[in-house]
Amino acid sequence: MEYKEKRFEEDIESFLLSSGGYIKGNQATYNRDWAIDMPTLVTFMQATQPKEWERYVRNYKEEAEKKLYKRFNEEVEAHGLLHVLRNGINDRGVKLRIAYFRPETTLNPDVVAKYEQNILSCVRQFKYSTENENSIDMALFLNGIPIVAIELKNQITGQSIDNAKMQFMYDRNPRESCFQFNRRFLVYFAVDLFEVAMTTQLKGKNTFFLPFNQQVIPT
Repeated sequence: MEYKEKRFEEDIESFLLSSGGYIKGNQATYNRDWAIDMPTLVTFMQATQPKEWERYVRNYKEEAEKKLYKRFNEEVEAHGLLHVLRNGINDRGVKLRIAYFRPETTLNPDVVAKYEQNILSCVRQFKYSTENENSIDMALFLNGIPIVAIELKNQITGQSIDNAKMQFMYDRNPRESCFQFNRRFLVYFAVDLFEVAMTTQLKGKNTFFLPFNQQVIPT
């Protein structure tokens, strides 16, 4: 049976859903103008920080989700997404975490439980643009925030890692909200059946990719 590119995407998605701890993301809840899936971020906060979220809703009532986006984006613009993921945000006396990193030890079960409540999701044929219906083969999200973009190619259909690189370089507008450096996507992977390359910033024709291959030693 011919190994089609669609099958390649399906296999990667299947692995992430069955063994990677991911759930299937919802394109419909992704706000292209805001470059974020706010309902998922709110769901994460309600599960991990219920008291803080209740205070936040008391402060802003029906405007809570919009105010959360505004404050989140202000901090991202000022300090970068990585800083916000590590440190969270403060708004009118309420401290909110955007993500929980793996704790160094398992001595505190509450911290471990919150880490395990991070919502990892994947979306195939992710339509990101406010300008058109262009899509990325696969996008990975952390609590509703697009973190990883992946273009998947395979040689059987006549495409390779070079085609994936060209897409990122020439078919993706770096001015789109989700592509701005350290604002949303943190890494971009070009992948085929044999090689992987990555970059952390799209700069059009000046985008520079590094090899990201891992040699597998047979046992």
